Amino acid sequence: MGPLHNQKIWNIASALHLPTNGSPADAILMYCVERAGAMLADFPDCATPSELLDIMAATLGTAFEVIRSDDELLALQKRYVQSGEFGFAALDKELHGDVYGVTYRRMASCTGERPFVSVIDCRGNKALKSYFTKWHEIGHLLILTDQQRSIYKRTHARGLKDPEETLVDVIAGHMGFLPRFLLAEIGADISFADVERIRLKLCPEASFQSSAIAYAKNHHLPCLLIEAKLALKKDEEADLLQGSLGFYDPPSPKLRVQMIVPSRDSRDNGLYIPKNYRVPEASVIHRIHEGMQEYGPASECLSLWGTSDGKRLGTLPIRVEARQSFDSVIALLSLMEA
Repeated sequence: MGPLHNQKIWNIASALHLPTNGSPADAILMYCVERAGAMLADFPDCATPSELLDIMAATLGTAFEVIRSDDELLALQKRYVQSGEFGFAALDKELHGDVYGVTYRRMASCTGERPFVSVIDCRGNKALKSYFTKWHEIGHLLILTDQQRSIYKRTHARGLKDPEETLVDVIAGHMGFLPRFLLAEIGADISFADVERIRLKLCPEASFQSSAIAYAKNHHLPCLLIEAKLALKKDEEADLLQGSLGFYDPPSPKLRVQMIVPSRDSRDNGLYIPKNYRVPEASVIHRIHEGMQEYGPASECLSLWGTSDGKRLGTLPIRVEARQSFDSVIALLSLMEA
């Protein structure tokens, strides 16, 4: 049973009085979209997800506090504690490691002050996820059912994650690039330049990669966004974890597909690459990873991709546009025009 079918998710759907047949996560997501629609009816001039974020923060009663340094964190902590919000006394401990955001229910708010405060940690590399973190905190408030809870934390967990956190991540990813705004901007082009144009227009605070994910997922033409980074084959990873390699040298990781985001019709059109497939050395993706070039669109054939036992993907002419992204390479794959 996946985290989105965990009993905790069913309980949230039930507390929200949503139909509990089928997928509880889908029902909760639709509930959030409908709440957004109701808010937008009151703000017909809202034209971007970034504007919607501010509207939702005000409607749901939270104020964003963004911190960019340790000094700003301590100053914010001191200010709120002195105002009687003693929960903030542990703020510096809450925002440690993989915690990106914290939302507190205010206990000593004055008339006119919002009942919640959402602290967004933008220190160092955490700033790259500030837009998503804000939407994550909004996601918690959208599905708030337990009125006694006083704190919510967004953790970018590398291991097992609380099912509610996984659900709220799904909500944040959808609401931050709400299709009613995004679809109107996506045209016939499939390119990173188009991703950047849409990002700057709709949600400039969003990261390029999260924008590319939403773009590929919602594109009406067949396309595929992949992320490739160094990784082991599944059996190699299992052997390494179990310590069953004995006296043999451990295998070296190869450039493999670690994330796949398909558009709705990509697989029906033959455009698909399985996860963990090794990137062929002849692909522009591999050349960018090796530093042989910084950026590149290229005309390739899907049949370049295969397994060590000789199996190949279909003969399909594709356009590949790839770019470096920290320790990985992200690439947009689309069909070549006939």
